[in-house]
Amino acid sequence: MFRTRVYGLLLFLALLAGCATVPQKPASPPPIFSRFSSLLRVDPHEVTLFEDDLDTDSLRTAALQSRAYFLGLPDNQLFILGKDTYTVEDMAASMTALVQLLDGFADPKGWVPALCNSFAVYQSVGTDPERTVVFSSYYEPSIPVRQARDASYRYPLYARPNDLVSVDLGLFDETWQGARLSGHVQGRALAPYPTRADIDSGGILKNKGLELAWAKNPLDVLDLQIEGSGWLDYGDSEPVRIRYDGDNGHRYKSVGQYLIASKRISAKRFSRAAFRRYMERHSKERQKLLNVNDRYIFFRIDKSSAAPFAYGNIDVPLTPGRSIATDPKIFPKGILAYIDTERAIVDGKDRVKGQRPLKRFMLNQDEGGAIQGPGRVDIFAGHGDEAKELATHLWYKGKLYFLVKKKS
Repeated sequence: MFRTRVYGLLLFLALLAGCATVPQKPASPPPIFSRFSSLLRVDPHEVTLFEDDLDTDSLRTAALQSRAYFLGLPDNQLFILGKDTYTVEDMAASMTALVQLLDGFADPKGWVPALCNSFAVYQSVGTDPERTVVFSSYYEPSIPVRQARDASYRYPLYARPNDLVSVDLGLFDETWQGARLSGHVQGRALAPYPTRADIDSGGILKNKGLELAWAKNPLDVLDLQIEGSGWLDYGDSEPVRIRYDGDNGHRYKSVGQYLIASKRISAKRFSRAAFRRYMERHSKERQKLLNVNDRYIFFRIDKSSAAPFAYGNIDVPLTPGRSIATDPKIFPKGILAYIDTERAIVDGKDRVKGQRPLKRFMLNQDEGGAIQGPGRVDIFAGHGDEAKELATHLWYKGKLYFLVKKKS
């Protein structure tokens, strides 16, 4: 994909869940996509080659999670893929059929051809005539924290404020399915919630009992806010799960892109390490720069039996390497997907030495604030060193497909 001297830039912007390049002023308004226009039905035999490079058990697990999601939906809910419409029963049956294929064949050489013969295939229109989709990855970071504020640990992780209201627009009009608004009530109206500057610089949430923990580095807080969930390391006990619990509703803005656009860092020399070095060397300016991103994430601590698992937007556990995040406004939640892209080959010093194919069946089980439109997919990598390696080095072009069992 984007692999030249700008690799470092794209890698980090992927980590920040932002866009791939410094934004240019568009000559005309960008196209508006919907679930009617974002997918094209294709002949499965026209797809270059369906393969799968991961263990079958993980795919079976992810499929069962999506099946549980479909079985819990109202019977009258419909799913639109291009010009075709499917029922909840159709979607659940697709998951059942997939699991039966996986149980009936020992390896992909058996179940993949059978899947192609019995499932309809839809391709994302992507971002250009070649139907290009950009793939990135996210993982669950672990950051050092303390329960009480001290001289070193001074940066709060906030719980969701009581006055934050989130509105699911799909409940009012099905054409807005997947779209949400967040704000707070002022009088009889819903108004925008305060920005990052209001919260971190203005201190409007101070002394309200919302501090869940205190971090040592505000950039660690930023990482956790970008990834959405992760682990808190208190230094003297087992890590504690922390989860996304809402946001202030403002659009995400990339601080990395701002540093490049304002010529603080050269695009050719940009990387995650360069970003952190710049921010640490300019500590007096750091918060002002972070405030470029108005979006703010709130969290909750999870010590329940569900704590070991990450959850996506269909409220089922995500499966590392098998769950993806896409735009829920245009792509059906829970559906079987297929990705055809690449991943980095990294040496022992965390340097990219090349790339290799990443071809795999996935389940569409999550979303991301910056994963918008038919040309973006985020792959859930999980937790740990391997997950971090995949997530921080994945930014490649490819193709995206969705599959549903053919109607009999």
